Amino acid sequence: MVGMTKNAGSSGGTGRTMANKVPKQRDLDHLMEQNDTELTFLSAYGGTTLEGDGAPLMAALKRFLKAGNVVVKASNEDEISFGFGSAKVVEHGCKVILEGAHLPLVPSDVQQAGFAHGLLNEDRSRCEVVLIEWGYEQRRFIERMSEHVNLDG
Repeated sequence: MVGMTKNAGSSGGTGRTMANKVPKQRDLDHLMEQNDTELTFLSAYGGTTLEGDGAPLMAALKRFLKAGNVVVKASNEDEISFGFGSAKVVEHGCKVILEGAHLPLVPSDVQQAGFAHGLLNEDRSRCEVVLIEWGYEQRRFIERMSEHVNLDG
């Protein structure tokens, strides 16, 4: 044991593995993949495109509404209506129109990541927005509108 320090380890302290190879360094992609669940807060900073695929977004919206016991009427595969609005597949996403008295929204609600072309009228009785992603923010947005309608009537 002469000549070895306490912290040298079995590879002699050179940073090499037992097979005498330098260990592969983790790159950013690997680190992000490993910590994906811990990085969801980054969606608040944007980084999305202004294009989404409308058909899968419409399907997700229908499933979500039905799971929340909202009656959904489909006039065709690309258009639905429900008690507090309607939705239709558009070129770059799923356009949702919500109507009701005093919608619990402010303009920034429809300008978050995952939303495009959001408009809220002055008296907050009508909102139009194109969903370009289906994430937490979009689900919570629809859930808030559903809760608002159920509280009112």
